Amino acid sequence: MPTVDEISSQLRQLGGYEKWLGKREIQALTTILWEAEQVTGGVQGLYGSRMGLLVATDRRLIFLDKSMTGRLRVEDFPYDKITSIQYETGWIQGKICIYASGNRADITAITKAQVQPFAETIRARISGGSAPTTTTASAPEDLATKIDRLANLHRTGALSDEEFAAAKAKVLAE
Repeated sequence: MPTVDEISSQLRQLGGYEKWLGKREIQALTTILWEAEQVTGGVQGLYGSRMGLLVATDRRLIFLDKSMTGRLRVEDFPYDKITSIQYETGWIQGKICIYASGNRADITAITKAQVQPFAETIRARISGGSAPTTTTASAPEDLATKIDRLANLHRTGALSDEEFAAAKAKVLAE
């Protein structure tokens, strides 16, 4: 199974978004990923009322949410079971809808710039096309988007008051 450093390295190679992705979820990936399974992309979003990661690997999509209390929720979507993927974007955020085995999973509150590249990569994968190797690379986020993203993480409990304040100060100092 991969280590946290190996997973973080894979995410860094995909465009540097690992700093925005949930650290608890990245840690949990070490026990969820199969032997030799490679991370090919990732976005953070809400699934139902839970903030977590939607991770693309070379074998499947995985949504995982690890709460501060240690509760882990995992749902995977094997590529051969995904019948369709849809996406939409708003002014700041967007959503991805995954249709698999007659079910629908809506992942919302995803940073707008990440929605289309991630969804199109998955669409290419399920249709047999060749997917780009950098699924999360996109235009840099503007200041308002970064602050909004942090506020969402804080609001959902993924960041404590102290973590939110530190992250916001870091963003403002960039």
